[in-house]
Amino acid sequence: MNFAGVHKLPVVFVATNNQWAISVPLRLQTASETLAQKAIAAGFIGEQVDGNDVVAMHAAVKDAIEAARNGQGPRLYRAVTYRLGDHTTADDAARYRSTAEVQARWKEEPIARLRSFLAGQHVWSKTDEEQLSAECQQHIDAAVERYFVVKPRPAETMFDHLYAELPRAYAAQRRELEGMTDA
Repeated sequence: MNFAGVHKLPVVFVATNNQWAISVPLRLQTASETLAQKAIAAGFIGEQVDGNDVVAMHAAVKDAIEAARNGQGPRLYRAVTYRLGDHTTADDAARYRSTAEVQARWKEEPIARLRSFLAGQHVWSKTDEEQLSAECQQHIDAAVERYFVVKPRPAETMFDHLYAELPRAYAAQRRELEGMTDA
């Protein structure tokens, strides 16, 4: 961010902040009132946006992209949202968040909010959603089928795009793997 600010680069930073770092709440991670104000130190505009509001996020980022393209430098947006589930499969968020807190946040869930907004504008219906869901499922099924016909790559190919010239230690590991697949 500092480099982008110094050189007035046309960059848009979006910090999706779900208010938790595994089990640590944001208030224990920073003394800053908002993460958006971190842009001040880098010399550019930082704004906080409701990350659960798709329309607000679209408008903010659209404006930022236009500003960047017009030479107005970088911007930072903090998309305020909330992690509704566990951080990982090894996490149990119920240890540090109450069920009531999480249930209250489900009312802000972005897809439900967008669905409600679009239905209220009479541009979305249950039929539209069912059709979109079926189309998405077709894309997923096709991608899965394409994946299953791809042959596994030899293990040594994991080194192929790391460096222009592979360091000796890695080159030795690559040769060792090649030897294992030749046997």
